[in-house]
Amino acid sequence: MGFKVDTSFLRFLTMGALGVRRVAEELRARGFEPIELERYCASNKIWATKVKRLRLPDLLCVRTGLRAEVRAKSDLKIRMSDAPNNPDRTWDAGCRNEDVVALIACTEGPDGPMPADGAVYFSVRALRESVAQSKLGPPKSASEGAERDRTWPATIPSRPGKVLSVNHEKLVVMMEGDGKDPRKQTYTLNGKHAYVKAGDRFAADITMLAGAPQALADLNRHLGDSYNPLDHLAAESPMDRYAAAKALRFRTDLHERAVPALERMLDTEQEIRVALEAAGSAAVLGSGKGEERIATVLWDKDHAEMSMEAILILTELKTAFASDQLRRAASDARFAGDERRQAAIWGLGKAGLKSYGDLVAFIGDNEENAAFHAIAGFGSDTPKPVIAELIAILIEGDPRRAPAASEALRVIDSPTVLEPLVEATNTATGHTDWVLATIGRLSPDMVRTHLRGSALLERLEPMLLLAQGANWLAKEEVATDMAFLLKQSL
Repeated sequence: MGFKVDTSFLRFLTMGALGVRRVAEELRARGFEPIELERYCASNKIWATKVKRLRLPDLLCVRTGLRAEVRAKSDLKIRMSDAPNNPDRTWDAGCRNEDVVALIACTEGPDGPMPADGAVYFSVRALRESVAQSKLGPPKSASEGAERDRTWPATIPSRPGKVLSVNHEKLVVMMEGDGKDPRKQTYTLNGKHAYVKAGDRFAADITMLAGAPQALADLNRHLGDSYNPLDHLAAESPMDRYAAAKALRFRTDLHERAVPALERMLDTEQEIRVALEAAGSAAVLGSGKGEERIATVLWDKDHAEMSMEAILILTELKTAFASDQLRRAASDARFAGDERRQAAIWGLGKAGLKSYGDLVAFIGDNEENAAFHAIAGFGSDTPKPVIAELIAILIEGDPRRAPAASEALRVIDSPTVLEPLVEATNTATGHTDWVLATIGRLSPDMVRTHLRGSALLERLEPMLLLAQGANWLAKEEVATDMAFLLKQSL
């Protein structure tokens, strides 16, 4: 975890992840079966270890083969990152004409970014055919070959309303709502193509009325497509082989034939990233050969980035083999001081195997980043026996482990934490101050409801005033900003 706090970067990462999730929901509602093709595209977890992956769209429908690249935008535009002098980083690298790009508006809500209910879809073919109308912005950094924004002309209304008329030259609408008087507005198309017709209603900032691409993508025409991943395991394109290998674990109708096909692939595949994904799917389906390949890559000291990818794959497997490998990686001296150790611990927690009992040993670890990942790895579904272990650590009062256990219990923040803590205040002998302090850090509404009318609540009220979210200064984002400001003291 080499990154320092960068709330701006995290915000954009969160916006992108939420955009992917919302588009996946929309595709699912339309009858598709999307999976995350680009690993971690639906997550905002930041890793410093750079894993060089194939350039892939974010989502893949395992039934139709449709691939979708998702772009979440704070201001909706047809905009793609481009590096014209680097073939591996051009805006359409790795894309097929039939792939789609989903552009989704994302606004800032009280709890962070909020994606719109629906996205705007274009085929890659339509974007390629209209690329001459797009414009390149300035380089995003001073480095040679730096990425730039490529933007296609588009018309996005700033107020909701209704389309009155459309022809080849102009678009006439009635702007309504937003507390303002209705007014008629005319948009000159200037070579753009209208995506709406008379009578259509539109929303502000999330509907695209017109743009340079000839038409929006017709997703319905893909619903009749049939995709058999087995037919693509030997495809010429490594992206196609990767997609097929990953898709097989989700195709229950093909599982019987998938294992021998994936094991044969492991004997011949030269692209390590494709082979590792094939091993992951084979392992999901019970293949010892797949597990063996993952373990080989995990413990390969000369390929740290692919070893990291192996850990992320193990996090997804949720098998006894995966649990054993992650525990070993979290404890092995070879990974001391290495982010792969943090990733293994993270994989044992709520983001992966939910093996919460395994996290307890690491909450007071001498490597702070390892301890941070263990503490943050607990989820609200942590079972009672593990909670009891954490409370026992509070009562022991170890100066390093007790505050870590208190923070872990605050992260869990559920009635199954509160009830035994309250019981411990009455029955435990030892450092009960840590028990009281931990109760005071839980959600104030939950604590007040549970302890209504009790003497214990009177003792805790001053602490509850300062619990996270209890007042405007106790909000997480405010506390971060305030801490940053206070450091500016020279």
